[in-house]
Amino acid sequence: MKTTLITSLFLAATGINAAPSFAPRLTSIPISIYDSAGCNNGPSPASIANVPTDGSCFGIAAILTQNTSSGLIDTANLQALPAGCTVTLYSDSTCSSPNFVAVTKAGQCFTFGPGKFVSSARTSGTC
Repeated sequence: MKTTLITSLFLAATGINAAPSFAPRLTSIPISIYDSAGCNNGPSPASIANVPTDGSCFGIAAILTQNTSSGLIDTANLQALPAGCTVTLYSDSTCSSPNFVAVTKAGQCFTFGPGKFVSSARTSGTC
C-alpha cells in the first residue's frame, strides 16, 4: 500500500511538472513605420501598424498620409518575436510583391531603398 501511494504521488508530481506551458499567442505585431530611410526621422515613428497575427495581408499605406520608407519591430513595443513567428514586409499593398523582407527578430530596421515603401505586411508561423 505504501509503495503504491508513493508511486502514485511520484507519478502525479512528474505529470504536473511535465505539463506543457501554454503561453498566450499575440493578436498583433506592432511595426513602427518611419517616413525616412533608416528608421530615424525623429524621436518617434510616423505611425505604428498593428499587423494581425492571423496571416491576413495588412495594408500599411492606407493608415498613413506620409511615406512609409522604413519599418522595424521596436523592442520598446515588443521585446522579441515569439519563436517561430515571422513578419514579412512587402513593397506592394497586396502582399504579393517579389520585393519583400522576412523579419524574424525585433530591433532591426528594414527598408526597400529609395522610392520604394513598406506598403503591406503579413505574419506567418506561430505568433
